[in-house]
Amino acid sequence: MKRFVSKLKKFLKKKVPMYVFAIFLAGGALLYFFTLARGEQSGSSPTSSSTSRIKEAYDWLVAKGTNYGSTDAADWSNNWGTYWNRIMESAAWEPDGTATAGACLSGTTFYAGNGDRTQKTGTSGTCSLGTYITNQENMAYDDYNCSNNNGESDSACAGGDSEYTGEEASTWSLEASGGTARSVTDNGSTVTLSSNKVYKDSVTGLYWTDRSDVSVDNEFSYVDGDDRSSPTGNSCNFNAAGDPNTYCDNQDPLNAYSEDDDVSAAEFCLYLQLDGDNADTDDDGATGMETDWRLPTQKELMQAYINGSGNNLPNALSAHWSSTENYSSQSHAWPVGLGYGYTPGYTNKSADYDVRCVRRD
Repeated sequence: MKRFVSKLKKFLKKKVPMYVFAIFLAGGALLYFFTLARGEQSGSSPTSSSTSRIKEAYDWLVAKGTNYGSTDAADWSNNWGTYWNRIMESAAWEPDGTATAGACLSGTTFYAGNGDRTQKTGTSGTCSLGTYITNQENMAYDDYNCSNNNGESDSACAGGDSEYTGEEASTWSLEASGGTARSVTDNGSTVTLSSNKVYKDSVTGLYWTDRSDVSVDNEFSYVDGDDRSSPTGNSCNFNAAGDPNTYCDNQDPLNAYSEDDDVSAAEFCLYLQLDGDNADTDDDGATGMETDWRLPTQKELMQAYINGSGNNLPNALSAHWSSTENYSSQSHAWPVGLGYGYTPGYTNKSADYDVRCVRRD
């Protein structure tokens, strides 16, 4: 072996020019660095079919969505190429929120601003809902007074009065509108929404439809303690993401099931198919439809009034059926007025009131 090495050295000195030797060394260096680069691969060994760890990180960010970095170098003031731009822009992002511990509900976690990535925990029991709680003491009129001065129109309040709205916590955003109003038909009876307009309450996160074009009854059956999505007893499946069961239109809730010949309130909402967020941007209400609409509860209706439904939702002045039964009477349920904030009291389910439906993301 020693003799072979010695002969190889002599051969290189005599036969191989220095520039060839330099190329040989450079090639070896390139091979070495290529091997290092190949080491930045997923898997236990650098095979040709492996994905580089840089590409793997980039693909993960892409899969997470547009909030996870951009390939635009301007977003982080440099330009390292498509993959690195997105990785570095994600790494350079800093929280810029304005929340404080006293403004967030006790026990909830959040990240504040000033680039602080330390997770914080809320300490307040009420401040997360805003200052509107204390502002309720300044309310002068019920919302009927200025019910026409809202997102639907801009007319003056009744009698030219102004209305204090500092007690209204929500921003009500028009999420969808347009197209032929959606309807539900049962046994030859048809109930149609007054429009396809859908507003979202920023505090509760609920989407609210317009009211029905006619009043309906609310003849449902419910067994105390039954599951509201998948009941095992003779109960309406109020919270199901789909069609109603046979107990959502029960002609006589005190006796054996007998279907009514019209469209009842809970049945209307469960059958309703309406695009409430206009995610497909065609704003026709008939494509990209959600099917998880349901009849709101008594407290959801009451909270909607507190949050400003009377000044924001279209056709809000009338009373609307809820899915909440009177605790002592199976034949009675609760309607709530979204414009006045009143309730007519628990009412026989055969009575007719308006209906509007809710859902959340």
